[in-house]
Amino acid sequence: MLTFNLKKEWFEKIKSGEKTHEYREVKEYWFKRLFLYSKILCRQTALPLHSECVFVCGYASKDNKEKRLKAKIKSISIINGKNTDLAIDKDVFDIEFELIEEKK
Repeated sequence: MLTFNLKKEWFEKIKSGEKTHEYREVKEYWFKRLFLYSKILCRQTALPLHSECVFVCGYASKDNKEKRLKAKIKSISIINGKNTDLAIDKDVFDIEFELIEEKK
């Protein structure tokens, strides 16, 4: 499962429902983590590798459920990062997600 380590500020915004998109700069590292890439009949294809992800506040242990949020990835697109959390004039992955309620 894809894991995003976050600062407390962003973790709390996701937890409250205020933040529903995560942004990562378009680089080979994130492309490989987000997509299964193949060449089919000379046509390049990128398919999402994960349908779910986990947001972790800092580097919390797996046992600390209060510092972990599970989410379903709704879509992944590439946009300019100027008007995102990253505030950079570069392409970024826009990962839209929806939190999943943990069963108790």
